[in-house]
Amino acid sequence: MKKSILFLLLSIFFLFFVSCSKKVIYEETVYFPNNNWAFENKAVTFTAHFTGSEKPFTVYIELELIGALNVDMFYASFTFILPGGGKTIKPLTFNFITPHEPYIYRKGAPANERIFRLTLYPKKYFSETGNYTFEINQFSNKADNYGIKSMKLKIERLKE
Repeated sequence: MKKSILFLLLSIFFLFFVSCSKKVIYEETVYFPNNNWAFENKAVTFTAHFTGSEKPFTVYIELELIGALNVDMFYASFTFILPGGGKTIKPLTFNFITPHEPYIYRKGAPANERIFRLTLYPKKYFSETGNYTFEINQFSNKADNYGIKSMKLKIERLKE
């Protein structure tokens, strides 16, 4: 009887632990010196290792902005490189006037700081095992971009 109760309690604890596990499986932030994504450092690269999975993930980037930017629209390209070398390139548009996704305001952050989130893949599968590379290149102008504090790549497991 005691073994049954112990087994039941351990099972409940295990289910609780698994169901409350973190949804974020990868997160990395690059901070720009002087809150300036300088043109000479126009590429930001992230590398994440995945073990082949049949489960979907959401991939997005977040730009942390401080103050007013000198542009209303910011253009970049996104390159997704598979472990085997295959790649996909797609254009990105950051519309700071009427964003597709709302700004995120951090609790306790100054009023002039906000985070702009852009979903790259709402449902992405990482079926190959190996290192995946995510690269964002700015190409909107040849000027510096003061007001961009950081860029974060975040990958979350989708709820099933």
